[in-house]
Amino acid sequence: MKILAINGSYRANGFTDQLLYNLTRTLEEKGADIEQIDLRDYPIGFCLNCRECCQKPGSAAGKCIQTDGMAALVKR
Repeated sequence: MKILAINGSYRANGFTDQLLYNLTRTLEEKGADIEQIDLRDYPIGFCLNCRECCQKPGSAAGKCIQTDGMAALVKR
Protein backbone atom coordinates (compact mmCIF):
# COMPACT_ATOMS: atom_id res chain seq x y z
CA MET A 1 0.00 0.00 0.00
CA LYS A 2 1.31 3.47 -0.91
CA ILE A 3 0.39 6.42 1.28
CA LEU A 4 1.05 10.10 0.72
CA ALA A 5 1.09 11.92 4.07
CA ILE A 6 0.65 15.69 3.77
CA ASN A 7 1.66 17.78 6.76
CA GLY A 8 0.11 21.25 6.70
CA SER A 9 1.63 22.51 9.95
CA TYR A 10 3.91 25.55 9.69
CA ARG A 11 5.74 24.70 12.92
CA ALA A 12 8.58 22.17 12.73
CA ASN A 13 8.80 19.58 15.52
CA GLY A 14 5.43 20.54 16.92
CA PHE A 15 2.55 18.31 17.93
CA THR A 16 1.42 17.67 14.35
CA ASP A 17 4.92 16.59 13.30
CA GLN A 18 5.15 14.23 16.26
CA LEU A 19 1.73 12.76 15.58
CA LEU A 20 2.45 12.27 11.89
CA TYR A 21 5.83 10.70 12.68
CA ASN A 22 4.23 8.12 14.99
CA LEU A 23 1.46 7.41 12.51
CA THR A 24 3.78 6.92 9.55
CA ARG A 25 6.19 4.72 11.54
CA THR A 26 3.30 2.48 12.60
CA LEU A 27 2.05 2.23 9.02
CA GLU A 28 5.55 1.42 7.76
CA GLU A 29 5.80 -1.37 10.32
CA LYS A 30 2.60 -2.77 8.82
CA GLY A 31 4.21 -2.73 5.35
CA ALA A 32 3.02 0.57 3.90
CA ASP A 33 5.20 2.62 1.56
CA ILE A 34 5.05 6.17 2.96
CA GLU A 35 5.91 9.43 1.26
CA GLN A 36 5.61 12.52 3.46
CA ILE A 37 5.28 16.09 2.26
CA ASP A 38 5.73 19.03 4.61
CA LEU A 39 3.95 21.97 3.00
CA ARG A 40 6.13 24.44 4.89
CA ASP A 41 9.02 23.31 2.65
CA TYR A 42 7.23 24.40 -0.54
CA PRO A 43 6.76 27.97 -1.75
CA ILE A 44 3.02 28.02 -2.34
CA GLY A 45 1.23 31.28 -3.07
CA PHE A 46 -2.34 32.06 -2.12
CA CYS A 47 -4.97 31.29 -4.72
CA LEU A 48 -5.83 34.42 -6.70
CA ASN A 49 -9.25 33.05 -7.70
CA CYS A 50 -8.51 33.87 -11.34
CA ARG A 51 -10.06 30.54 -12.40
CA GLU A 52 -7.44 29.85 -15.09
CA CYS A 53 -7.08 26.33 -13.69
CA CYS A 54 -10.75 25.45 -13.97
CA GLN A 55 -12.31 27.53 -16.75
CA LYS A 56 -10.80 25.72 -19.74
CA PRO A 57 -12.99 23.68 -22.10
CA GLY A 58 -12.60 19.90 -21.95
CA SER A 59 -11.91 17.47 -19.15
CA ALA A 60 -8.25 18.36 -18.54
CA ALA A 61 -7.54 20.94 -15.88
CA GLY A 62 -6.07 24.27 -16.89
CA LYS A 63 -2.75 25.54 -15.63
CA CYS A 64 -2.27 27.80 -12.63
CA ILE A 65 -0.83 31.20 -13.55
CA GLN A 66 1.37 31.24 -10.46
CA THR A 67 4.84 29.75 -10.70
CA ASP A 68 5.26 28.27 -7.25
CA GLY A 69 5.75 24.85 -5.67
CA MET A 70 2.16 23.69 -6.14
CA ALA A 71 2.66 22.19 -9.62
CA ALA A 72 5.30 19.80 -8.26
CA LEU A 73 2.98 18.77 -5.42
CA VAL A 74 0.02 18.10 -7.72
CA LYS A 75 2.16 15.70 -9.77
CA ARG A 76 2.95 13.68 -6.66
